[in-house]
Amino acid sequence: MKRTIQTALLILFLQCLGSCTESPHIDFHSFQELSGYNFIGNGWFPEILGKDAGNIQATYDVATHHVFGKFDFTDRSAYDSIIQGYHIVRIDSLLATIKEIRKPRYPAWFIPKEDITEGNYTMATYESFYLLIDKKRNCIYFVR
Repeated sequence: MKRTIQTALLILFLQCLGSCTESPHIDFHSFQELSGYNFIGNGWFPEILGKDAGNIQATYDVATHHVFGKFDFTDRSAYDSIIQGYHIVRIDSLLATIKEIRKPRYPAWFIPKEDITEGNYTMATYESFYLLIDKKRNCIYFVR
């Protein structure tokens, strides 16, 4: 009986320890909801997010300052004109950066890595973020 209790406590301890290493994931339905926090001002989201942004989510790691995120938008022409002023990047540069990121883990909801190479995204940098603008859907993914 004592051995069973010790085993159960060890398993519980390891589960707690494992959950402490998970990276936070946040979701916001709208820009208005996100703007109630200082995530943009603190650099967790790129300043390109406009008031039409929705379905906003990110997984980040405070220690490494890396983040994977995405948001949907409605005003395609506004984002396309903004992106034209940014530095367009090569796929291999983006993939090399992603490969170096250990924390947070690559989220399951983020673009599959093999899809990045298929040419369905315009890729640019803005400040410290890589932006991946979906050419078919009104969606931007970002990595830092």
